[in-house]
Amino acid sequence: MKTLLVGYRAADLFEKGKHGRRSTAAWLDGDVTCHTLDIYDRHAIEKTHHARAICSPHLPEGPWDLVKFRTGPKLMSGELALSLLQEIHLLKPARFEMDFVGRERDRNDLLAKVKDDPDRVRDFSATWKASVPGVAPIELVSFPGCFCHRRQDEGGLALAEVASREAGAIQTPDSRPLSVLDMGCGCGLVGFLIAASLGSRPLSLVMVDSHSRAVEAARLNSERLGIPAEVVLADNGTPARMDGTFDVFVGNPPYYSDYRIADVFLETAKRALRPGGVCYTVCKNAAGLEPVQKRYFPDVEIVKRRGYAVLKSVKEVS
Repeated sequence: MKTLLVGYRAADLFEKGKHGRRSTAAWLDGDVTCHTLDIYDRHAIEKTHHARAICSPHLPEGPWDLVKFRTGPKLMSGELALSLLQEIHLLKPARFEMDFVGRERDRNDLLAKVKDDPDRVRDFSATWKASVPGVAPIELVSFPGCFCHRRQDEGGLALAEVASREAGAIQTPDSRPLSVLDMGCGCGLVGFLIAASLGSRPLSLVMVDSHSRAVEAARLNSERLGIPAEVVLADNGTPARMDGTFDVFVGNPPYYSDYRIADVFLETAKRALRPGGVCYTVCKNAAGLEPVQKRYFPDVEIVKRRGYAVLKSVKEVS
């Protein structure tokens, strides 16, 4: 039987073994494919369970005998759940099971949104505008699952405003194009706003995100805006070939897990920037992020913007 698991993470694929110990769920031994939207989850499933896993912005074509979908209010947004439910319906699996984590009322509310017209195909993408001072607004597309879908993030906007205000004055070796790395790019808000602020100045833009739908949106926005960008799906920063090549690093790291993801961002910034390159990160309160950034860059300047703190560091010239 061909089974597709949707919305499962590595921690969800255990069952109790003898003496209360956890073991990999026995049903993973069959013809099972785990689909993830985030490359981190794919790598975790492959490493922990040695199971087949794929990461893509949309569900893989079947045929599937069974699709099991794990969802709930604490696991994903309602719009992402509806988007994935629609994709599952279009796959027409022989059997469907929903592993709902939450109240029965919430489960019923979710299903009520599709039961009257299950064949209706909805467009869950959103188009919205963003700008920095003195620059014409740009129009961005995002998808369910993208960070801040349907709206601009105030922290990201603060980061873009500070970085774009200063990036134009940065001198590059041999007058080559300004090289910018946007880490955790989402749909590309920060990187594309910096690009727009540079006007006709040549730019080399690289964007990285671990979420496949964010990468899909960033690539689409690059095409729509006519701003060339290399968009990379990765959970461990940029490839080694890019080390020491960037003039500007921008990142809006999530702060759960005791800033462990911020560590990945800043380790990437340290090795990706050339000597004299500038690192910009943003957070609501600098108290948590500043000590992390100081592990990689001794000097940290804090710039206040929109109620956020933009942390600026320059990579030392050896």
